[in-house]
Amino acid sequence: MPIFTKDENSLWVSAPQASGPFHGLQGGAVAALMVSELEQQAQDQELGLAASASVEFVRPTPSGPLRTEPECLRRGRRVSVLTNAVYDGDSLTARATVCFINPRSLPELSNRETTAHDPASLPVFPAQQAPHGGLWMMDLFEVRKSGEGIVWFRYTDDIVAPMSAMGRVLGPADWTHGLGRPAKPKLADPNINLQVTLARHPGGEFIGIRPRTTWMPSGIGLGEGELFDVEGFIGRVTMSVALTPFEQIG
Repeated sequence: MPIFTKDENSLWVSAPQASGPFHGLQGGAVAALMVSELEQQAQDQELGLAASASVEFVRPTPSGPLRTEPECLRRGRRVSVLTNAVYDGDSLTARATVCFINPRSLPELSNRETTAHDPASLPVFPAQQAPHGGLWMMDLFEVRKSGEGIVWFRYTDDIVAPMSAMGRVLGPADWTHGLGRPAKPKLADPNINLQVTLARHPGGEFIGIRPRTTWMPSGIGLGEGELFDVEGFIGRVTMSVALTPFEQIG
């Protein structure tokens, strides 16, 4: 059963597995909810494939009933732009913008180099417990790590039904800055946004991330990573991080 479902008032309600490590829902879950709605709308209107997604987390999204407001900003012959937002009552908590491109056949580019991966052969990491001790979004994945520094995610349940291609990527991608977290100093690292660009949509069950982080004395951090499926490179992820001492996190 997906972790977001609609109630009798057409509002979204979440399961405990949508929780983040601290207060509120995990950003990747909220991002995937918004973007999956837009991808379904784009599919219905034949607007093409999601090529980029930009998400801003305005404030923590709570676990109560949530309203979304998908909207088409521009419908073009080749490129279209759709937006969505999440509201807790009248309070905006997050928003997303997705750019769609209608594919065009270019046979001269068909010899794309691929590098095959076999994450299914790697051992599964032990489940990581949430700081609050309850269920959280990491419980939604099997996690493996390769010798090339790629962390592989496989969903054990969906975020929303139907689960979309970009939405599937956003769930794991939101963990990028945590995967490359420096050992010292020990700081909380909430990301204020999430940006993903895809050269192609992933195939198969696995999403891989090769993470990198940059932490600055100003308390501003950067998370970034290359994205993979079993056939090779598919895109990139970046996010800005507000580094915070743990005792200041609610």
